[in-house]
Amino acid sequence: MATEELSFDVIIVGAGPAGLAAAIHLAKRSREQGYPLSICLLDKGEYPGAHILSGAILDPAGLDGLLPHWSELLALVVTDVVREELVYLTRSASHRLPHFDIFGNEGCVLLSLGQLCKGLCRHAESLGVQPFFGFSVVEPIFSPDGGLLGVVTGDVGRDVQGRPQRQFQPGVRLLAPVTLVAEGARGHLSSRLIRRFHLDRGKTPQHYALGVKEVWEIDPARSQPGAIAHTVGWPLGDGCQGGGFVYHSRTGRLDLGLVVDLAYTHPQTDPFALMQCWKTHPWFRNLLQGGKPLEAGARVLVKGGIQSLPYPGFPGGLLLGDAAGMLDGVRMKGVHHALLSGIAAAEAIAKSWSSKVGVSQLDRFYWQYLGQRVLPALHRARNVQPMMTAGFWPGMLHGWIDQKWLGGRAPWTWKRDREDRSTLKDVRHSVSGRPCRGGMVLDRDRTLFLAGVKYRENQPSHIRDGRQLGPQDRSRSFPEKYYCPAGVFSVVTSGTNPEVHLRPHRCLHCQTCAIKDPDLAILWTPPEGGSGPHYLSL
Repeated sequence: MATEELSFDVIIVGAGPAGLAAAIHLAKRSREQGYPLSICLLDKGEYPGAHILSGAILDPAGLDGLLPHWSELLALVVTDVVREELVYLTRSASHRLPHFDIFGNEGCVLLSLGQLCKGLCRHAESLGVQPFFGFSVVEPIFSPDGGLLGVVTGDVGRDVQGRPQRQFQPGVRLLAPVTLVAEGARGHLSSRLIRRFHLDRGKTPQHYALGVKEVWEIDPARSQPGAIAHTVGWPLGDGCQGGGFVYHSRTGRLDLGLVVDLAYTHPQTDPFALMQCWKTHPWFRNLLQGGKPLEAGARVLVKGGIQSLPYPGFPGGLLLGDAAGMLDGVRMKGVHHALLSGIAAAEAIAKSWSSKVGVSQLDRFYWQYLGQRVLPALHRARNVQPMMTAGFWPGMLHGWIDQKWLGGRAPWTWKRDREDRSTLKDVRHSVSGRPCRGGMVLDRDRTLFLAGVKYRENQPSHIRDGRQLGPQDRSRSFPEKYYCPAGVFSVVTSGTNPEVHLRPHRCLHCQTCAIKDPDLAILWTPPEGGSGPHYLSL
């Protein structure tokens, strides 16, 4: 069967907030300038928001810039943030800490990022954008001069051995003068492009955290719509940083999760198990009594800041949002930056074509727009996350001095030069202790059910482990048994050589294995389009 080839003016990879903002703004700008562009929007999820997960507290600045009347246009359910607290947890006690509005949540709203993407996608379609869901981008296409010319989508209908089956459909070649890459944190295509064009030259390694989130239906009498809390302390510690969040997003709904920095040191650290223990703390355990979990999932977020930000332009395209790493490390917000980067990319394309210079100056225009909208906030936030590796209390003290006393204008810049995968220590004793128990504790299988994880049977594995294990590996800790929230990796040590068994049909696409594997032996590639989690309102 011949490979189909389609051409567009612009290809956008990823239908998250960055990609959708770029599609909407570019469609409007090109119409205003009298040359409507053909815009192709690709996403590997089966429908808008299927792979979208966030807290999410939204700074409306990005949406205000994209759609000034977004609340009427998108018909979203939003709740204003009305109360905020920061709580330090010990194993059995809680202590409220002053937060000095360091998270900048005044004027922000609570919403479902998945529902936001559904609304934005409908609006993009009304403007003539052509969305294609269930299409994984597996390969870039390069022109003879080395620039990005387009992308190839993955085949559908191969068996586990890679042989075409009766329902086989080959991938499609998609070509365009400009490709916008908006895959989110640690995307497959963006990672390849960063390496190929050396976009991270002179930068520190990118850093990540794993967020495990659940949505619960709770007794409306216990709801406090608009109330939010961030927790620090227990159950983290022992070289493991991060924190939790509890958001009363609307009456009867509670969004909660734990974010674990992937620079942790102990190989048996289990972020999923830590999340389950965290829910048993007396401070908010009563909130969940009598409630039921509705959804769950996991995804990494980018924490490297401007020190790790790759140059976001390359021949033939741009990196948007978290594909480049534009999360604000102080406010722990990235959605508004994603939206603003999409607007900036659209403005850069419009200026390139209107000024008759073509795409040769596209990256320069994009960098200029980012300098107006996104980069100043990243520069102000640059020192907070690196200093948290010194420990919670030193990090908090430094953060207060850096943000409230110096206003983010310190004459120094802290850096983290070690990759997250290189921080593990050779420690073999367990830190997990007794497993936590209670009605609010979920196991991995229940979580996968709540995430709607689905794969076509007998499809090729999208995860590969290139290690050759021998008897000398029987004593190793195998951190992938612990860091994967979905339980994709299991280890059998009954024979002479240990064996790692892969269960790719459980994968949540969180990308932790591609980040934390100390051997650089685990290869994650996109599975068939439409596979993986099927989130509804995370």
